[in-house]
Amino acid sequence: MPSPHRRRHLHVQLYPVIAALTFRFCAGAAAQSLPTTACADCHPAQSKQLSESIHAAALRCPDCHGGEQNYALPDEQRRLYIPPPSNDAGTRPAFDHGPSFRGKASRAQVPERCGTCHSDVERMNPYGLRTDQLASYWTSGHGKRLQRFGDDRVAVCTDCHGSHDVLAKSNAHSRTNHANVPQTCAHCHADARLMQPYGLSPDVVEQYRHSIHGRGVLERGDPGSPNCATCHGSHTAAPPGFADVRHVCGRCHQQIDAYLSEGVHGRVPGISRCTGCHGDAGNPRNHHIQEASLSLEQVLATYTALRTELPDSTPALRERFAAQIQSQSGSLPIDAVCLNCHGGKRADPHAQFFVANDAVARDRGHEFARAILDAQWEYARLADRVSRAARGVLLVKEEGLRVEDAKTEVMGLYAFLHTFKAPEVHERLAKLTQICRETHASLDAKETSLTRRRQMVALIWAVIALFSVLMYRKYLLLKHAWVAPAAAAAGPVAPVSLPIVVTRRRALDLALQALGAVGAATLLWPALAYILPARKRGGAAERVSAGKEADWAVWTVRKLSVNGKPAAVIRTDKGYRAFSLICTHLGCIVYWDVPKREFLCPCHAARFDAAGKVLGGPPPKPLPEYNVSVVQGEVIVSAAAA
Repeated sequence: MPSPHRRRHLHVQLYPVIAALTFRFCAGAAAQSLPTTACADCHPAQSKQLSESIHAAALRCPDCHGGEQNYALPDEQRRLYIPPPSNDAGTRPAFDHGPSFRGKASRAQVPERCGTCHSDVERMNPYGLRTDQLASYWTSGHGKRLQRFGDDRVAVCTDCHGSHDVLAKSNAHSRTNHANVPQTCAHCHADARLMQPYGLSPDVVEQYRHSIHGRGVLERGDPGSPNCATCHGSHTAAPPGFADVRHVCGRCHQQIDAYLSEGVHGRVPGISRCTGCHGDAGNPRNHHIQEASLSLEQVLATYTALRTELPDSTPALRERFAAQIQSQSGSLPIDAVCLNCHGGKRADPHAQFFVANDAVARDRGHEFARAILDAQWEYARLADRVSRAARGVLLVKEEGLRVEDAKTEVMGLYAFLHTFKAPEVHERLAKLTQICRETHASLDAKETSLTRRRQMVALIWAVIALFSVLMYRKYLLLKHAWVAPAAAAAGPVAPVSLPIVVTRRRALDLALQALGAVGAATLLWPALAYILPARKRGGAAERVSAGKEADWAVWTVRKLSVNGKPAAVIRTDKGYRAFSLICTHLGCIVYWDVPKREFLCPCHAARFDAAGKVLGGPPPKPLPEYNVSVVQGEVIVSAAAA
C-alpha cells in the first residue's frame, strides 16, 4: 500500500490529465450543441446536380474535395454563408474546411482526381466498370499533351462528362449519350481560336453533321451509325493515320474491309484508303464521309416519279433515269472518284510512269459506274412493278421475296466493287439481271392469266345478260298474249277501295323474285371478287404454316413469307423460333449458316445468333422475332411480334 506522500504526488500528476479530458468533453458537448451545416447548405446548386447524377449513391463531397461532410457552426458563421449572397460569392470570408480539404481540382489535376476511384479495382468491380480508363487517357492525344507539356487547354474528364452533373450515357441528356457526342466534341473542336495553335480544322464537326454518319446519328437517331468516339476512341481519343483508317472503318464495315484487302488498293501502301474515296473531294482529313451510291429507296423513288411521265418501255425513260441518278446529291459517282488519284494531274517526277495505269483505272471506273447504273435500273423496274401488282388482284408474295433477293444482290454489288475485280463484278450483275428477268416472266404469266380470266368472266356475263334479256322478252310476249286479252274481255271495272290482301299467287311471285335476286347475287359475287382488288390479308392476325414437324432436323431452317417479307423458322434443341430475314442494318436478306449456327448478311458481314441477337457488324438491333406454335404436328408462324 502506497504511503500518503506518494498518494498526494499521484493526485498532482493526474490533475492535468483530468483537466484536459474535462476540457475536451466540454468542447465536444458545446460543438454538439451547435447547428450542423452540410455541404448542400452552402452549395445548393452543386448539391442538386450531384443528387441527380450517376454518382449520387456512390460519392460524397469529401471523396473528391476532401474536408468533412458536416460542420458545426455557430449562428454568426452560418449567417455569413447560408443562404449564400446573391451578388458575389467572393465577398464571403474564406471558410476553413479543415486540414484534409483539397478544394476544387485544377484542370491538370482532374484526370488523377477522377482516377482515384476509376483506377480502383475494388471500387469499380461492383459496377462492372473498366479500371484502365486513366491509363487509356494518358495514351490519347489529349492526355499526352497534358502529361508531357502541361497543356491544360486539352480536354479533361469534366469537359466530356461534366463535374457534379455526370449522367449515365444511356440518359438522353448526358454529354456522352450516343446522339450528343458530336456536340460534346464540338465545344472544343468547333472553336477556331482554340484549334488554331494545334493546326486543327474547326470545320470537322460541321463536316461530320452533313456526312452519311452524321445524318444517321443526328437526323435518324440510328444507334448503329458512328459518332466521333466510334472512330477516334473515347478515353484513347486519337486520329487514325491514313494507312490505319481502313482498320478503323473495318470494325463496322467488315465485309468491305475484306473485299478491299483482296483488291489492288488494299495491297498498295501509303494510300489514304477509305477516306481518299469517300471523303469530300478525296481529302483524307475531311469528315464529310459520303456514300458511293444512292440508297435503293432514293433509286426506286426516282424511277417511280419518272414512270408516271414516260412509258416503261421507252428508251427515253432509261436515259432520264440515268441522268437524274447521276445528278442527285448524296452519292459519289465512282468514275469521278477515280479521278482524284488517276486524273492525270500528278506533279511528282515519276508521273510519266503512271500514264498508262491511270488510263486503265479511269476506264475501270467508267465500267463500274455503268454496272452500278444497270443494277439500279433493273432493281427499280422490278420493285416498282411488283409494288403496283401487289395493289391489284394478283398474289405476288413470291415475286415480293424475289425483289428482296434483288435488293440484296445490289447491296452486295456495292460492297464487292471494293475488290475492283471486273469479271466477278459482271458475274454478280448477270445474277441480278437473271433474278429480275425470271421475276418479270413470272409476272407476265400471271398478268396474262388474269387477262384471260377477265375475258372469260366478261363472256360469262355477256351470256347471262343475253339470257336475261331473252327471258324478259319472253315474259312480255306471254303477258301480251294471255293477260291483256283477258283484261279487255272483262271490260272496265269501277275502282273499289279494298283492303290489301296478299294472295297465294302474289306471295309466290314475291318468293320467285327474291329467289331470283339471291341467285343473281350468288352468280355475280364470285365474279366481282375475282376481278376486283383483293382484300389485303395479313397484319397481326396472319398465320403461316412452316410445314410438319416430321423430318425437320435440329438446327436447320425453313423459309417462308410473313406479311410478304422473307422469314425463317429454326428448329433448335429447345423448340422452334422464327425471325425476319431482313437485316436491321440496310435491309439485305440474311441466310442461315448451319455449321456456325448463325445468320450471316452477305452485304456487310453482319452476324446474328440463333436468338436473333447481333454478334458482329453494323446492325443497330436484333432481328425481329415472330411467335411460333405447333398445332397437331404442324408448325405455325404468327405475324404478331414475339
